[in-house]
Amino acid sequence: MFPKLLTSRLQTILGDDYTSFTEAFSLERKWSFRINLLNWDGSAVMKELAEKGIVVEKFTGFLPSQEWRATEVYLFDKAHEYAMKGTRAFYDGLIYLQSLSSLLPALVLDPQAWESILDVCAAPGSKTTQIAMMMRNEGKIVALEQNQIRYDKLMHNAKLQWATIVEWQKLDARHYFDRTADETFDRILLDAPCSAEGRISLTNEKTYGFWSLENIQKKAELQYELLTLAFASLKKWGTLVYSTCTLAPEENEWVISDFLEETPSASLEPIDIGLSDKSWWKSGIEKFGKTEYSAELQKAVRILPGAETEGFFVVKIVKG
Repeated sequence: MFPKLLTSRLQTILGDDYTSFTEAFSLERKWSFRINLLNWDGSAVMKELAEKGIVVEKFTGFLPSQEWRATEVYLFDKAHEYAMKGTRAFYDGLIYLQSLSSLLPALVLDPQAWESILDVCAAPGSKTTQIAMMMRNEGKIVALEQNQIRYDKLMHNAKLQWATIVEWQKLDARHYFDRTADETFDRILLDAPCSAEGRISLTNEKTYGFWSLENIQKKAELQYELLTLAFASLKKWGTLVYSTCTLAPEENEWVISDFLEETPSASLEPIDIGLSDKSWWKSGIEKFGKTEYSAELQKAVRILPGAETEGFFVVKIVKG
C-alpha cells in the first residue's frame, strides 16, 4: 500500500476521482509506440508485427487539430513488450516506444520547420526525436543532458531515429544558460526532473518506495530554477512548454504560480490537448491545503492515470 501521507495527498488532489483513478495504479497499462515518420515504412512494420503475433491497435483519440502530427500511434499489451523490442522495426528506428502521455508535451509545443528549439532535459530522447519528426528534420534542436548514461541513450536514439537536426550537449542545463544569450530560441521544452508520481504502480514498490515530501520540495526548487533560466533564453512571443510526470501540486501549480507572479512577461495560454476523450484530464487546481495558486492555472492540464495513460502535467507559457 501507499505511504499514508501519499494516500491523503492523492485524495485531496484527485477529489471525487480518487477511487477510480487510484485503481489505475494497480493496472498493467497498455504500451504505445509511434511510427517514425522520418524513416517511414508503416506497411513493413505492420507486416513484421503480424508475423510475430504482436497485436496492435491504432490509437484514434486525437482531435483533428493534432491528428496529422500523431496519426501513426499504436497501442499494445505490455505482455508483448519484449517481443516488440526484439523486432527489426525497433532496432532499425522505424518505431519508437513512447507512452501516450509523453507524446502530449511536444504536441502542445507545436514546433515548426526551421525554428530553433531547446530541449532542456532531453534524455533519453523520446520527445527530442518526436520534435525532430514533427519538424521534418528542418531547423535546429539543442538537447541537453548531464548524466553520462542518459546522454549516451540520447545520442543513440537521435541517431537511430534519423533525427539529424539534434545538437546534443552533455552538461548541466544550468551551466548551459550561463553562456547562452537571452532570447535565443523560438520554442523551449522543459520536461522537468520530478518525483514521478504519475508512474506509480502498486505492483512495483520501487515506483513509490522513494517517495517523500523532502524529495518533492527539492525537485520543486530545481524546477523553478530551470524554468526561470530557460525562460530568459526564449524569444519574445516564443512558447515554453513545462511538463512533469508527477501529480504533486508543489512541482506543478506552485512552480508555475510563483513563476507567473515573479515574471510579468510570462502568461499562460489555453491548451488544445488534442484528445477527444475528456475523461483523461482535468484543469490545474487552484488550491492545495492552505496554499492558493493563480487562477491562470485553470489553463494547465493534468493528465490522469488510467489504463492507457500515466499521470502528467502540462502548461503552455508565452513570452510577451
